[in-house]
Amino acid sequence: MIAKSYEIEKNISLFLKHNFFLIYGENFGLKNDIKDKLINEIKKNSNTEILSFYENEIIENEDNFYNTVFSGSLFSSEKIIIINSSTDKLLKQIENIEEKKPENVNFIFLSNILDKKSKLRSFFEENEKTVCIPCYLDNQRDLETIASIELKKENISLSREALNLLVEKSNAD
Repeated sequence: MIAKSYEIEKNISLFLKHNFFLIYGENFGLKNDIKDKLINEIKKNSNTEILSFYENEIIENEDNFYNTVFSGSLFSSEKIIIINSSTDKLLKQIENIEEKKPENVNFIFLSNILDKKSKLRSFFEENEKTVCIPCYLDNQRDLETIASIELKKENISLSREALNLLVEKSNAD
């Protein structure tokens, strides 16, 4: 299933029935925001253990990764496993895990730009049990809105020229 980033931001709880999330794209700030929101929303409901891996760690030691996924935890009722730098190389492991449906384990896969031919992207887009969240660069208007909201939160006032300069220097991220 494909979810737009603004849908996640509006009502993240609708997507928590799924436990496989792929967040990809070139907007690093948006990817981190979505990842943090997912983690915070999942942690609300239970005592949660957060584990982080890189793709090469999983490929080099697959047995250790499977043990981590399928073993229970003494101190927490739920796990969040974050996999950084995900590519098509992980598809076999993802399919194996998704097929066995581990309980109380949520997966967040972070990736850079994935083209339309990517097997990983296709798997997450076409599977109803997974969520694919593309994070594209923001346009000028979106950046102005985001900057204005954040500045208001901190009670900072800027002139229009200063705000435009800030948005211009952001490199659309």
